[in-house]
Amino acid sequence: MTIQNYDINLAANGGTQIIEASAQVIDFLSSGSAFDQIQVFPDFIQGAVTLKLGQGFDAGKIVNRWLFKNIGTTAIAGSVVLSTAGFRNFRISGDVNVLDGSKSRAIQNVAFVGMNLTPAPGAGLLQHVQLWNPANSGKRLIVEQIETVSTVATGFNHYVTTAAISTANGQGNPKMFGGVQSVAGLLYKQSNAVSLWTGAEMLTNGPTNVTSLFKPVEPFVIPPGYGWGVVTQGANADLTVTWEWYEEPNT
Repeated sequence: MTIQNYDINLAANGGTQIIEASAQVIDFLSSGSAFDQIQVFPDFIQGAVTLKLGQGFDAGKIVNRWLFKNIGTTAIAGSVVLSTAGFRNFRISGDVNVLDGSKSRAIQNVAFVGMNLTPAPGAGLLQHVQLWNPANSGKRLIVEQIETVSTVATGFNHYVTTAAISTANGQGNPKMFGGVQSVAGLLYKQSNAVSLWTGAEMLTNGPTNVTSLFKPVEPFVIPPGYGWGVVTQGANADLTVTWEWYEEPNT
């Protein structure tokens, strides 16, 4: 039996690498993110096997050339093990994998925080803010937490929205210091005499001048063309809303 470890370096969005080695079993042993996936083409066959980190498969016969392809949006630097017999599954599941995944998302610049800070809009006006995902973003926002606060006596109504409101007010900032801002998570604001949203409320909250933190049991998912809107229940009230989310391909 032979066993050999090989480094793989695959560019994002379809990067490939060929390893010429005689082996029957392939294991995806290590990579920079718990969410990395590769496609494997034994002897350049039509079709491929997709492996998550820690998974492997037995080709059923000796293969002499292995083509690897990155199907993700970030580069992969890791290693595979090629052997002539045996099967090992190093994949981790459960709480440890979830915690590692959170760190990996921050390092990959797909985890963001966005604070939508607005002043009191004037007598008789309601303040609105929104976290918006453009229809052409190609990403979905996985919202893990939202924080609301105002300095006056008002609560807040939350809505699912299907159109961006009037005024851009920033965008998501990366949790990886030095990273780039989000282009899928955009912040908007608008004041109006009546609520811009009249459909069913998603939820209500907001004690006076106290930060209200909502961390749902399951995250909310905002696909392209949708947004999370918040409006004050009282007129002439300032409003600050902070969302935390991460982004993934909308596939």
